[in-house]
Amino acid sequence: MARRTAQFELTIEDLDRELIARGAQIPHEELFKFEDTEGTPAREDMIDQVKELYDKAPSPNPALALISTDALVKTLINKTRQIEENRKRGIWYEDHRMDCFGITDERVKRNANCVAAIVFEKNLLDEKNGYSTLKVKNYGTSFNLYGGEAFREQPVAAGRVCTGFLVKKDVIATAGHCACEKTVTDLRIVFGYQMLDPYTAVNQVPNENIYKGVKIIHKVLNREVNKSDWALMQLDREVEGREAVTLSKDEIANEQPVYVMGYPSGLPLKYAPGAKVRGFDDSFFIADLDTYMGSSGSPVFNADTHELIGIVVQGDLRDFRWMGTGWGSIIYPRREIDCKGPHCTKVSEFKDFVDKF
Repeated sequence: MARRTAQFELTIEDLDRELIARGAQIPHEELFKFEDTEGTPAREDMIDQVKELYDKAPSPNPALALISTDALVKTLINKTRQIEENRKRGIWYEDHRMDCFGITDERVKRNANCVAAIVFEKNLLDEKNGYSTLKVKNYGTSFNLYGGEAFREQPVAAGRVCTGFLVKKDVIATAGHCACEKTVTDLRIVFGYQMLDPYTAVNQVPNENIYKGVKIIHKVLNREVNKSDWALMQLDREVEGREAVTLSKDEIANEQPVYVMGYPSGLPLKYAPGAKVRGFDDSFFIADLDTYMGSSGSPVFNADTHELIGIVVQGDLRDFRWMGTGWGSIIYPRREIDCKGPHCTKVSEFKDFVDKF
């Protein structure tokens, strides 16, 4: 039989929708691992062609009718295996994210005050008047979001974004995969990127609220063994007017209420309460937090004591799914995707290093 070659320009979302529609499930260890470009969910160039697929199978998508489910699964896994897996998160049960201007609890406000966006210097524009502008784009437009998506008209920071938080006057903590010794001096730690009200974003900040990375004091990136993933970064000067977080000494328990703060998808600072710890081990815990790409390095607090208990570092979840007219946040749990929730490195992994300063 002559060999036939079927060529398609498929996105990973095309493959994903097709497999879900067929009732297929990717094994848990190989869950849809791909990285967004510039923080967007448009993955149109991740798969250029699907070739030499011959088996016939019933297909919800007529264009894929001649491609077997097995071949689609293998294609998806092979094309995504080497792509970074640490930035897929999502919404659990319902969206609890809110802007800082809506926070009424003074203890939560205090913690929000010590959280910063970690960006590269090239994504800041010095206005030469004592202020710098964080380069941004429109969330809804750049992510092609559907009309009902939360925060659709807000800005998102351009380029890569991580979250960090103050643990000493001149030291921030973040996820280990967000900090590299080779590029640490190119990093800028920006306090005050947030919404003042539903319509006003602060992306032009005083230079006094922007700090430079100097060196990585200590870093652990050991996700394969014990999921420990953290770094302590020295700043170029002490941070004024902001208090460091209080590190918890308590043991973590299942069902413990927690909240998280960070920059999901590069949005202005968000506070997300309403989560609980769903499992834990010696070095990490899992919680049903509302987090996205950009949330790596976000501090997780005990909702009762407001003390820091961990850092968001990894998730096997996805942020968005096609809604027909645009992209929308995935709401977990979902039967068709086996997800447990974001992994968080325990504060006990790095507390002793912080205490030495």
